[in-house]
Amino acid sequence: MKWENMETEIVVMDDRGRITIPKEIRERIKTRMLKIRVEGDKIILEPMEIDIDRYYGIFRKDPGDMDVDKVLRESLSELTRNDF
Repeated sequence: MKWENMETEIVVMDDRGRITIPKEIRERIKTRMLKIRVEGDKIILEPMEIDIDRYYGIFRKDPGDMDVDKVLRESLSELTRNDF
């Protein structure tokens, strides 16, 4: 991985372990859900992608013209608002 080609920002973790992701980065990734993992001494944050195939068949009837991706995004967004 070449760091010189990557956008780098310095952030500070508060007493509760929270960081603020700069606005420009938040706007670029266009999601509020992130996966976090540790690789050695590095913390990696990745945007969560909704895998629509994973949710296939959860509807009791044909969704027809329903925007399933939109429904899932709204539901996941609501979950994150309520949990945090």
